[in-house]
Amino acid sequence: MDFAHIYPMDAVFDTPEDVPEEVATNKRYAGNDGYTVSEVAEKVKKDFGSIDVLVHSLANGPEVTKPLLETSRKGYLAALSASSYSYVSMLQRFGPLMNPGGAAISLTYLASERVIPGYGGGMSSAKAALESDTKVLAYEAGRKYKVRVNTIS
Repeated sequence: MDFAHIYPMDAVFDTPEDVPEEVATNKRYAGNDGYTVSEVAEKVKKDFGSIDVLVHSLANGPEVTKPLLETSRKGYLAALSASSYSYVSMLQRFGPLMNPGGAAISLTYLASERVIPGYGGGMSSAKAALESDTKVLAYEAGRKYKVRVNTIS
């Protein structure tokens, strides 16, 4: 399989205005422009016009190694933002680019249903939210964009 292009994306940021100055000037982002969800969607639209498949394969929780009882609000919300809301954001922006009959898929984890010691920091909650959001997104995006929305573990 050949890839036409790889687009770096930080799915925590929906638009350029959402990127804090300390992130924008971080060496991690040096040489990369247009890495927010909306900017990457625009690049894909420009380069391909439309897409058939959207894959959400990301999870990030800065406190994932902490037990839930030791997780800060900031760490918990960061896990939800990166691991769950990012799928909503991606479908908001990539949904209009998807061909009818296309498919959006995300990856979840068993910790959404069972206790997995060591998978903390709000990540189990984030994966449960991702699964719940997937059901709503399947209903909404299915009607609006005529695409299928699912998650697998």
